[in-house]
Amino acid sequence: MIGDAVLYAASRATHNALENVSRRLTWTAIAVVFLLASFILAMIALYIALEPHFGALHSIGMIAGGCVLLGIFCLSMPWMIERAEARARDHGSATANAVAAVDQEAKEVVDYFGALQVVGTAFLFGLGAARRLRR
Repeated sequence: MIGDAVLYAASRATHNALENVSRRLTWTAIAVVFLLASFILAMIALYIALEPHFGALHSIGMIAGGCVLLGIFCLSMPWMIERAEARARDHGSATANAVAAVDQEAKEVVDYFGALQVVGTAFLFGLGAARRLRR
């Protein structure tokens, strides 16, 4: 009986999760198509604006150079973010470092044992501590 209830709940949870993921994926794909179309139209508009002043070849070269610089910047962004986070961790206070370590350990415990077992164990420890305090 309990097994059937758990199976039913798991089935409902995974069905809703799959439906939500597919909905988000569909809307994200539609958004990407429109963003790509707007980017292409912006490049065409930029070319039309630059071509009378600089000529066709120079306009294309300037647009390509700008795209290359923007691409290099985007490729280096994850490295710059990691470096800034490492600098913030190195310069953080002892309290912040301790809180981060406890938070990381808690995440690892939940990943290893499972959320339900961790909550149950914490409840039992709290119940034992409350009994000792009551005495």
